[in-house]
Parts: sequence; structure tokens; C-alpha cells
Amino acid sequence: MLVYELPLKICFLTPLPSVCVSEKIGQFISGALRMSENDSLYRKNDRFQSYTFDQPFPLESEHIYQEGKIYTVRIRTISQELAEFFIGRLPLYADGCLQVLGGELKIIPRYLLERVHTLTPVIVKTKQGYWRNQMQEDEFEKRLKANLIRKYNFFQHTQLDGNFCLFRRMEFMNRKPVRVTHKNISLLGDKVSLTAAQNETAQELLYMALGTGVGENNAGGCGFLGYRFR
Repeated sequence: MLVYELPLKICFLTPLPSVCVSEKIGQFISGALRMSENDSLYRKNDRFQSYTFDQPFPLESEHIYQEGKIYTVRIRTISQELAEFFIGRLPLYADGCLQVLGGELKIIPRYLLERVHTLTPVIVKTKQGYWRNQMQEDEFEKRLKANLIRKYNFFQHTQLDGNFCLFRRMEFMNRKPVRVTHKNISLLGDKVSLTAAQNETAQELLYMALGTGVGENNAGGCGFLGYRFR
């Protein structure tokens, strides 16, 4: 498995508040996939998303992205087919909200990960809403781990169990929940830092997570990871 990263130059066709930008970029990517001649690219992402993206930078001090100004957004995926589609077809797609100007494709190397941290909020959904009202931090950790195992089993067509340590320490980096706009509602997420376990399975899953994100709503730009190698 390899993680592909595409730093893309983009510009917005209208001013856009930062709280709405992830949803708009997610809709743009999803729309381009639906318009693809290769319908399997869209259907392959029905259950778990094999891509995610961060917020465009630089972020304006007013937290409003300006019309016509060029920004950079990073898209990551564990699918070479999808990476090639993004680099070749996103500049040709238009939705009236943003335009992709181009970019380049690179591969994130496979070194020993020391730590990963979320650059966009990680979302863990419950039937009652925000997780802190429903579970303790240790259950939150278990949910993150279980979600990554399900993704790995799905993409690698295997049956990995949970009998291993994934990360040695988790720290929350936000004092209050971070709001994420999604389908006309607001989801609440968190920023977390995870100290990676050094066993082979943990390293495999966390490397995958660089391309898929952690938690849920990854194709909406949630759970995008920064990382540090040893």
C-alpha cells in the first residue's frame, strides 16, 4: 500500500467562509467522480472513502477565502487509480464554486511514524450526537481504532483483529468542540494527537490513515492527518 498526495492549486469563484469550505470541496470532488466515465471510481467509495483532504492554505485572517485568490489544498488517497483521476480530471471539472488549476503527484514515504495529529477535526458520530455526552475517552479511542481496522479490512480484503496496540498516547488539542458544516447541519469534532505504537500492524494502519483520514466523514475533509517520522 502506498499513500499518494496531491498538492493542488485552486481558486474560489465566490468568497467562502472557512467553516463551509470543506463541504464545498467534498462536493466538488464527489461531483467530479460522479461525472467520471469510469463509474467504478465512484462506486468503490460507497462504503469507505479511500481519500481525504485538508483545508486550503493560507487561511485568511478573516476566515473567509477570497474570490480569485490562489490557495493550495492537499488531497491524499491510497488508490493510484484515484490519484491519477484527480490529477488529470479535476482541473477539467467545474461546479461554479471553485476551480482546480493543477498540481503534482507525490508519494509519502514509508518511514517509522512517531506521531500523527489531526489537521482537520476528527468526527465520531453517535445516535445522540456529540460523543462527549455519550462515552468516555477510552471508548473514543476504541472507536478510532475499530474504524481504522474496518477500513483496512475493507481495502486490503483481509480480516485483521484488534489484538494489538495502535497508539500509546492520545492528547486532545482543542479546548472546545470544533464545528464542521455537513449537509445543512453542524457536526462537532476534535483535534487529537496520537503517539504511534511501534509494532508493524500499528505502523501499517497509521500509514494507511495518512491517505484515508481517521474517524468519519473523511471524504468531507475530516480527520486529515499531519505526521512526524522518527
